[in-house]
Amino acid sequence: MRLRIDLAYDGGDFAGFARQTDQRTVQGDLEEVLTRLVGQPAAVTCAGRTDRGVHALAQVVHLDIDDTTSRARRALADLDRFRRQLDGSLPGDVTIWSVTAVPRTFHARFSARQRIYRYRLVDDVAAADPIRRHDRWRLDDPVHVPSMRQGAGHLVGEHDFASFCRRVEGRTTMRRLLDVTVTRPSPGRVDLRFAGTAFCHQQVRAMVGCLVDVGRGRRNAPWIGEVLAARDRRVAARVAPPHGLTLERVTFGSGRPSAPLKRVRR
Repeated sequence: MRLRIDLAYDGGDFAGFARQTDQRTVQGDLEEVLTRLVGQPAAVTCAGRTDRGVHALAQVVHLDIDDTTSRARRALADLDRFRRQLDGSLPGDVTIWSVTAVPRTFHARFSARQRIYRYRLVDDVAAADPIRRHDRWRLDDPVHVPSMRQGAGHLVGEHDFASFCRRVEGRTTMRRLLDVTVTRPSPGRVDLRFAGTAFCHQQVRAMVGCLVDVGRGRRNAPWIGEVLAARDRRVAARVAPPHGLTLERVTFGSGRPSAPLKRVRR
């Protein structure tokens, strides 16, 4: 049986999604509990690996379980109950939205057609909410949103994003960015929304760091295009802190529902 699991997590105490030795990760916590519940090794594949400190409202994983064993068969006989068991066995910084059986053709990573990230900024002390300090970057000075929008326009399309990516040997930095929006939903708040087919390591945070420099007036909007054309990480600004970033939506093809699939809430 192949399962799709839609989940959310506060990334603050995780060393990212992917399993790492001697560090707490989302994958590590999830696989440990799944293995215990179904009585067999449970390896998950995710829609998009998030970095250390990055949050998710719409992470999706799939895994294959041998449901011919009696323990797995009992565990999976009622998937709503299984979701509750899984959710209740995980720490409070992880929520399981839903568990559904899917065809073997579904793949959390390769079936995904679009991933949407949102980065939240606060640029006015009057809007600084200490309760939300873990999911937004607080700036000491206001940013100019129209300039940031103009700069963001240089990023849309298919490009080599080498200036914005941490290079991995043997992997391409060509990516297609479908849309970037920069909005001010309320005084003192700025949201940057990035929609793309896929993103490379630290790409969104690197783009945010450069756009914030434009918003602060340290650089002009055309500079973003110059950074992109340089294909050199050294010419870009510092990456934005991870805690302002959230994976908010994943869409799939072939009529499959998008994430987050909040079929059941706890």
